[in-house]
Amino acid sequence: MNQKWNLQDIRPAEPRKRRVLSDQRLPTSPIRTMAEDTPEEPMVEREQIPSIRIENGTKRGQKRLVFAGILGIILIVGALVLSALLGKTELTIYPKINQPNISSEFTAYPDKRDNALSYEIVTLESTSESQVKASGQIEVKEKATGKIEIIKTTEGAERIIANTRFRSPDGKVFRIKEAIIVPGAINGLPGTIQADVTADDVGDSYNLAAGTRFDVPGFQEGGLDDLYKAIYAENRSAFTGGISGPQYKIDEAELSTARQALQIKLRDELLKRVESEKPSGFIAFTGAVAITYNQLPAVEYGKDLVTIKEQAILQIPTFKQQDLGSFLAKEAVASYSGGAVRIDDPSALTFAYTSATSSNSVIANEPSLTFKLTGKPLLVWEYDAKKLTKDLAGLPKTSINNAISAYPGIEGAKVSITPFWKRSFPESADDIIVVEEIKQDE
Repeated sequence: MNQKWNLQDIRPAEPRKRRVLSDQRLPTSPIRTMAEDTPEEPMVEREQIPSIRIENGTKRGQKRLVFAGILGIILIVGALVLSALLGKTELTIYPKINQPNISSEFTAYPDKRDNALSYEIVTLESTSESQVKASGQIEVKEKATGKIEIIKTTEGAERIIANTRFRSPDGKVFRIKEAIIVPGAINGLPGTIQADVTADDVGDSYNLAAGTRFDVPGFQEGGLDDLYKAIYAENRSAFTGGISGPQYKIDEAELSTARQALQIKLRDELLKRVESEKPSGFIAFTGAVAITYNQLPAVEYGKDLVTIKEQAILQIPTFKQQDLGSFLAKEAVASYSGGAVRIDDPSALTFAYTSATSSNSVIANEPSLTFKLTGKPLLVWEYDAKKLTKDLAGLPKTSINNAISAYPGIEGAKVSITPFWKRSFPESADDIIVVEEIKQDE
């Protein structure tokens, strides 16, 4: 028989807990709804909690490795490209050298001769003036003098008698003092000879400037047209000494002192010009200087004062550097077998004329010059650097020894090529840098 249960008989296992809102007693108010009975709780802002992203660590590591690999390749390629762009090829040449003791007398000529040393004359001029006290005037009449270079443009020598006339473009006549023989042209080069001339008349109008051209009127008058066209003359230096008229009288001692001061000043000025005005590639020795002085007509400066003028003409033989180097190598180096040789430092040689009068004479008129050279110059054999770089362009680095064997002037060579992995010379010869290094015994 089934038992019946009343609701009262059903009890919870635990007593129901009541929620106490406050310590006050509950008011006995009308029954309210649950919504009314429950007070509103204030809204509480909840703290933002960052989201957590979970990734696959293996995949992320692989990406990093790929990125690092690509970056490494870029850096390596960039370094290779940069080193290739900044790379260079440097070829160090060690030329053949010799340093002999020189103490010999030599003779050189103004023209080219087989197995002989030749030179070229450099002529420099300058004028200066100063004022001195005059004691009166005197009448002076003098003829201008100078030297001319007679030139023949056709073959065969021609004799010209003494007192032959040479005429300037403005009709002024000068005569040679002695008979001479003018050499004919050789291989297209005119024959030349120098001669002293004197003006036909007095006066300073005959003091012609250097570079004046003269003809020979006697050839034209005699109907010798071929000779008239083939022979002419020029003065390499100005004519001086022509005077006609009163000249101021000056105390000899005072005049001598004043002119000496002018000459020293002119000499110093001309010596400074030698190095800058000599031909490129030529050597000029200080001891080879020859200077002549000319007194120019004095002019009135003021009451009892006279302006004296002095002209200085400096001439110096210059030697082509390679010609002199090769000549000395032939004379002093027993093993010399030919080839171009230069003097590394010409100041190591001392030049002195054999004749003491050469240093104050017009050496341009001399047929030859005799002098002594002493010293221990360093002779350096020459080589064609441009041809060598062209020979090496594009060849392997190891070909250097075979290449320089064709150049007798080269004792040895060293090659430096960057970047390090390059094993050949650049294709362009212009990219090969040549550096000369002279090895001297300690």
